[in-house]
Amino acid sequence: MCFTKKAKNSLRERSKVTPAPSESCESSKETSRLSSKRQAEKNGGTGLATTTPLAQTPGVAAGKGVNQKAMVVVKPWVQRTLDMGVPALVDEFRGLARYTPEGMTTEAFNANKNKNRYQDVPCQDKGRIVLKFPGLQSDYIHANYLGTAHNPKKFICAQGPLENTQHSFWAMALQEKVECIIMLCNCIEMAKIKCHQYWPLEKDQKLVFGKAPNQITVTNMGARKMSPEEQCINVTSLKVDWVEGSRTIQHLQWENWPDRGVPQTNLTAINLLSATRGNQNPILVHCSAGIGRTGTIVAIAYVQDKMMAGEDCMAMNELLKELRSHRPWSIQNEFQYLYLHRVLLSYFLERHKDAYEELLIGENGRKYKKWVEDYATATGSNLQK
Repeated sequence: MCFTKKAKNSLRERSKVTPAPSESCESSKETSRLSSKRQAEKNGGTGLATTTPLAQTPGVAAGKGVNQKAMVVVKPWVQRTLDMGVPALVDEFRGLARYTPEGMTTEAFNANKNKNRYQDVPCQDKGRIVLKFPGLQSDYIHANYLGTAHNPKKFICAQGPLENTQHSFWAMALQEKVECIIMLCNCIEMAKIKCHQYWPLEKDQKLVFGKAPNQITVTNMGARKMSPEEQCINVTSLKVDWVEGSRTIQHLQWENWPDRGVPQTNLTAINLLSATRGNQNPILVHCSAGIGRTGTIVAIAYVQDKMMAGEDCMAMNELLKELRSHRPWSIQNEFQYLYLHRVLLSYFLERHKDAYEELLIGENGRKYKKWVEDYATATGSNLQK
């Protein structure tokens, strides 16, 4: 049974009680990993996969069926999520909606106000990217490392570049040896500028940032859709030249994730993360403020990685604290928190139904159906497989 109209309105009202910072809210099997060298040659010099390496995600082991270590933690996590239901998860998030790390300092953020897109979304000093690239006037950029269980620098979470931070953004990408940029917003949304156009849109077009001899030149080498199934993700191959050499960086833009909302598809996030899984260097992720949509996609990878390692993920509220200890305000509202759960439920109970079908027997099957209905009502979405 879905939320009643009264309950739905109540949920919407509850979201108003804990407002996020003003304008910054943001809202086929494969049994082995492709050779990174060969794949790099096919994809412009990076490890970007063109298929979805399901074998590298929780609960699926290459050529060996189900990853038993992951199943041990996946099953109780699914049970907890179904037992709690959507309203309880909303309340769980609300209990931490304003949580920030104890002792957080923001000295660099405070000293560089003109380089911050939103003055109410601080960049903490701990784990911030310190720029050492030659030719820059400052070592500051609004970006932090956010690691996973296996890689303390797996992701860099950043705000969308301003016109005056484009050079710093590309300097960061080169300094950190980034091979893949994930962009989760559009440059303009609802008639408001969310991100500066920091990469060339047309094939063979060039953009130059900074001054000689430390200028950075970015050239569009061509674009494609990530896959026939994922037409909302545009992949652009960018050649980046600077005084010390040249590098190809893949730019993946998810074009229809609404600000302050959730996408209309529940497995695109998994497919996007799977396509970048072969990257050994940090993956640079940004939206507008670099906390809402960015925090959500990184949280999916964060939980997946812990599950793959057999680590307990039952206390999702504590995991949210862990995320925010690296990038404060990550996951900005209850809808994004619900989406995190929806994506993982869909991955386990739909894409890998055979492995986890016992979890949908009897009462659990009814709980899952209700969970999905309540999710659609709460978020205003109509998710389909």
